[in-house]
Amino acid sequence: MKMLKGLFLSVVMVLLGVLFAVSALADKVPVSISAVEVDGFELSASDVNVRDLERGEEFTLKVNIKALANAKDVEIRAFVTGFEFSSTEDISDEVTPFDVEQNVSYVKTLKMKLPERADEDKYRIRVIVAGRDNDELVQNYRIKVTPTDHEVVIRDFSVNPEEGIMAGRAVLATVRVKNIGDSRENDVKVRVSIPDLGVTASPDFIDELDSEESATSEEFFLRIDQCTKPGTYDVKAEVTFEEGDKTVVAKKQITVVKGQCEPAAVQSSVSAGGVKIAYSSEPQSVEQGGAAVAYPVTIVNEGNSARSYSVSVSGADWAIVRMSPGNVVNVKPGDSQTVYVFVSASRSAAIGAQGFVLRIKDQSGETVKELPMSASVVASSTSGAAGVAGMVQLLQLGLIALIVVLVVVGVVVAFRRVKGPGGEGEGTQTYY
Repeated sequence: MKMLKGLFLSVVMVLLGVLFAVSALADKVPVSISAVEVDGFELSASDVNVRDLERGEEFTLKVNIKALANAKDVEIRAFVTGFEFSSTEDISDEVTPFDVEQNVSYVKTLKMKLPERADEDKYRIRVIVAGRDNDELVQNYRIKVTPTDHEVVIRDFSVNPEEGIMAGRAVLATVRVKNIGDSRENDVKVRVSIPDLGVTASPDFIDELDSEESATSEEFFLRIDQCTKPGTYDVKAEVTFEEGDKTVVAKKQITVVKGQCEPAAVQSSVSAGGVKIAYSSEPQSVEQGGAAVAYPVTIVNEGNSARSYSVSVSGADWAIVRMSPGNVVNVKPGDSQTVYVFVSASRSAAIGAQGFVLRIKDQSGETVKELPMSASVVASSTSGAAGVAGMVQLLQLGLIALIVVLVVVGVVVAFRRVKGPGGEGEGTQTYY
């Protein structure tokens, strides 16, 4: 009897185990992952095969699955975990839900890109297959992220202003780059232009950029022609490195509004002592205490060796003057550098025509050329507004004073009426 009872319990336990196993299988999505490939390289869930990928590289992930039973709305999603900035640069992709038939194999393609900020290390690609109402099937695969030998990226591209720039004014731009490659880069060339307007600033060169090092270019000056058609235009930054073999590009947009279209400015150039100087002789209009206007001067070294030149200003007591990138530039043979002389009129500057002189000297201190420049100082556009504001304030004070007087007069009149003609108030009457 005991033996029969024990045998019965054993059978019951086996049946329950089978039922649980069947139930578990029924909850699993009815597919198996046959193979996973990265750009044709088959990965292994056991970490035996690890695929090497470079930072910034786009790669294709192919997932081969086999249906163990019919199922609807099966989804496949893959993502890389462990990336520090995954909240803003997610490394993932997925396919839209699809139906599967038993014993049929399916290959789905996903595309992902490794961020340029990814650390050099091993990461996991997690592949998830799930149905509408099934437990997901998860398998993990390994990849290794390595830096490229030569790679420079644009970290930041700043343009000022971006909106509402009046035709005839200038756009200022700076470019910040980073070397994310393994090798040092020499003579990294940074160039900024507005292609649709044919405007290009003189390029800037970063002599050396070590691995993982960042650098910011000099400020670029791009003048918009005063007759430019209003609209939106692309500003393009180009960074060339590895002896000119590689280039990366970034773009920003600016909005140009209508300016005062006048006859084109006279462009002048002079040559002296192996140097050519290009400048604009157009008079600039500047407001008292207002924003600065720019006078660009381009120095071209026509000699066979690098030279240094300095730019100074005289006769500008009425103005505040600054220069960008500075008053001294080093120019390689056959190359050019542009110095931007920014001039703003002081609040006390006399209205009317004003002038000053730009003096260019070579590295020995000898004057190469003197350039007479002119400006027209106009009254500040805010002065009229200030006068109106003062008048409004004066009227407000007068109105307040009038109200106070009326209130005092009202109080006096009311008091006299209460006292009556006899000069005594009604007081309290006594009856006998």
